[in-house]
Amino acid sequence: MPSGGEKVKEAWLSLLRFTLLWLVVGLHAVQAAEASTSTNQAKERPLERVVLQLKWLHQFQFAGYYAAQKEGYFRDEGLKVDIRQRDIRKNNVEQVINGEAQYGIADSVLFLYLAKKRPVVIVAPIFQHSPQVLFTLKSSGLDSPYKLQGKKIAFYLNDTDGFPTLAMMKQLGVSPIYDRMLIKTDPNILARKEVDAYSGYLTNEAYFLRQSGNAINIINPLNYGIDLYGDMLFTSRTEATEHPDRVLRFKKAVLKGWKYAMSHKAEMAKYILDTYHPPNKTYAHLMYEANALDNVIAQNTVSIGTLDEGRARFINDLFKRHGLISNNIDLKNGIYHENTSELQFTQNELAWMKAHPVIRLAIDNNWAPIEYIGEKGNYQGIGAAFFNYITIKTGLKFRPDKHSNWVQAVEKMKKHQLDVYSAAISTEERRTYANFTDPYVRFPTVIATRDNAPYMSDPKLLIGKVVAVTDGYAMQEEMRRLYPNVKLLSVKNASEGLRDVSLGKVYGYIDNVASIGYYIKSQGLANVKISGELPFKANIAIGVRKDWPELQSIIQKVLSHMPADTYAELINPWLKVKYETKYQWKELLIYLVPILVVLAIVLWYNLKLHQAKQQLKETNTQLSMLLVTDHLTKVYNRQYLDQALDTEKARVDRYANKLSVIMIDLDHFKRINDEYGHMVGDKVLVDVSSVIRQTIRKTDVFGRWGGEEFMIVCPETGFQQALRLAEKIRQTVEKAVLVHDIQQTLSLGVAEYRLTEKVFDTVKRADECLYEAKRAGRNQVKCG
Repeated sequence: MPSGGEKVKEAWLSLLRFTLLWLVVGLHAVQAAEASTSTNQAKERPLERVVLQLKWLHQFQFAGYYAAQKEGYFRDEGLKVDIRQRDIRKNNVEQVINGEAQYGIADSVLFLYLAKKRPVVIVAPIFQHSPQVLFTLKSSGLDSPYKLQGKKIAFYLNDTDGFPTLAMMKQLGVSPIYDRMLIKTDPNILARKEVDAYSGYLTNEAYFLRQSGNAINIINPLNYGIDLYGDMLFTSRTEATEHPDRVLRFKKAVLKGWKYAMSHKAEMAKYILDTYHPPNKTYAHLMYEANALDNVIAQNTVSIGTLDEGRARFINDLFKRHGLISNNIDLKNGIYHENTSELQFTQNELAWMKAHPVIRLAIDNNWAPIEYIGEKGNYQGIGAAFFNYITIKTGLKFRPDKHSNWVQAVEKMKKHQLDVYSAAISTEERRTYANFTDPYVRFPTVIATRDNAPYMSDPKLLIGKVVAVTDGYAMQEEMRRLYPNVKLLSVKNASEGLRDVSLGKVYGYIDNVASIGYYIKSQGLANVKISGELPFKANIAIGVRKDWPELQSIIQKVLSHMPADTYAELINPWLKVKYETKYQWKELLIYLVPILVVLAIVLWYNLKLHQAKQQLKETNTQLSMLLVTDHLTKVYNRQYLDQALDTEKARVDRYANKLSVIMIDLDHFKRINDEYGHMVGDKVLVDVSSVIRQTIRKTDVFGRWGGEEFMIVCPETGFQQALRLAEKIRQTVEKAVLVHDIQQTLSLGVAEYRLTEKVFDTVKRADECLYEAKRAGRNQVKCG
């Protein structure tokens, strides 16, 4: 039987352990709240499959989309994108409208669709000017559109492909003969004089004609007042309304892809040749196309993706003046605006809710604080809070099945005896019978062991040990897939699993950090601690039976439109510590008097307590650092940088301080990986991170933004100070000798936060300056 001193020591250790543990849980709760409203956490979601419909065949014209695929920008945003080249027998705009694809590429013909009230939404113009022109032979003397009256022009089958030419002719009152043949990449029909003019792209057909030795005229609609947008990324009204978050993530990946493509033209040209095998295209042709795009995209004067609504209104007036449209362009609904869409349900969704007023919930009745049944038989936890909110927004009533355990609930879901998973992790098997929303809460998956177990730096250390996991949980499936040699013991719930750990029946128990923390505290398991993190997350979502897609759409809309402060109000109360002190203090008072009498015992106890506290602090510090640290470079990760940016922005907005951001990219880093291998490349990243960390100030927040790109958040720092710091970093790294005597240079971009702007815009300006530095020759600092 434990002595009085041991009981007191145990009680104090328990209290300290729970305090530190829940500080870690609280920290992650804040980060999870941000993750629910930030696309930066999309990497943790199951990949969503979407289709991008190109407007023509594979070529450098679409390099930015290929780059987003190649560099993993789509994947980082939680997307699996099928990029489809054009079927010239089909109208590519209608393909998006009718749902064959979620996203497409078209030019200013989209404004004509908007004027006709068609359900398209322009997401981002990529080409600020249309590259479409007319080609004629020098020998023909047809050097202006006025001379094409009654002349034959080789034209496209669909007006959607040649709208700038049609607009120019309409404005000038010229009526040529459009030979609507299926144009293949064969402008030589012009050289053979089968037609008088050939409609094509400055970036494409001009190369063929010049290579064949033909002297040509180029008739550009831009020179005749038709300055229209060229290629624009667009989507359907359905996609923009039902998946606004996905549209934003898709747009972000595309813009990043275009920046990469235009900064790595040669690399992308080779990639397009090797991957997409475009017919009749050589490397030289693709590079010609890439260089021709500089003037079309015009990123030196306008940020990629910028749509000027004033310019759109001018195009509206131009079209109306020349009778191309009769109604005004629907700019309100036809242009995508970030974070401005209101929660709206379609008529079908409203009818569905009216027909299904009560929904049966499949819950886990013993998974606190996610969800559980309380002492009075009421449904409680984070899941319950979210479904109360969904009820307020929809009027639907959700009836939890309080009597089934988790295994039984799963079986009932499969048989449609229950309708919705209130809190479940999307797995391949579950997706066969349920559609899942985006995760609404994310926690690290951790392992709890007895307090004498060492910190688990690698899950492979569990091989040969018996580890408990709740039967039917996604963690069980993931462990079997990733670590088949680890012995798993199925338990009924977290309470049983942690009790087995405490009694030494199993080595550890695996679950999310919030649930493990909750049950350690509620059961008073003073000899149990969290020993490490597993490489998969507990991304908890809502799953709806597959034959009810309307309900999945309804719930996803509610989640997508939930304000960040509301999210925090729903989740934070369940992650706060509420100590039941009655029992603990009573026990302490019983033994406090003899401890005070025997001073020597007190001194001994304090010494042991201090040692135990230090050990606990070190263990939990390691865990908390896992949540915010990049695993390779050991600097802060993207998640922590996002948090730091928001925190510093709020401070600046309130106190009118200064804030600057420095974006850093390693020059020619791909060459290092290609020449020395990825192991050396990783070491270079580590060494450069170390040099930068030693160069910056203590107040600066330094972290890895992604790949070979880093960021420094500089609180209370003006533009000039940040500029000097960036130059100091550039010079220091340039002089440093790294692994294999490699000398690395950096390109850096600097921007100062402007009061009340979105902090994302500050980062965007710094990133644009970074790419300006790379275009200017690298190894330099640019600012904006």
